[in-house]
Amino acid sequence: MIEAKKIVSRQGDFILLESNGIYCIDVLIPNFYPNSHIDVSKTFILNDIDEKNKNNMDYLIGLAEKIRKEWTKYADREVTNVKIIQ
Repeated sequence: MIEAKKIVSRQGDFILLESNGIYCIDVLIPNFYPNSHIDVSKTFILNDIDEKNKNNMDYLIGLAEKIRKEWTKYADREVTNVKIIQ
């Protein structure tokens, strides 16, 4: 299990996390399963470009939206078993 510290969050959208110098974004994906109302949260490692923009809220909002629309494009960066600590 990875323990990650919450850096910044936008309620109902995403949480920026950090664990041992590695930054991740946890994105809420509404209605994840077809014909359901189940929301799922998925966590993805930031690449170099994303990490350089980690302090830019507009960039993070856009990144979360891109992940939400096409999360499979980011599947190779997905991490599981993340425990969020304050």
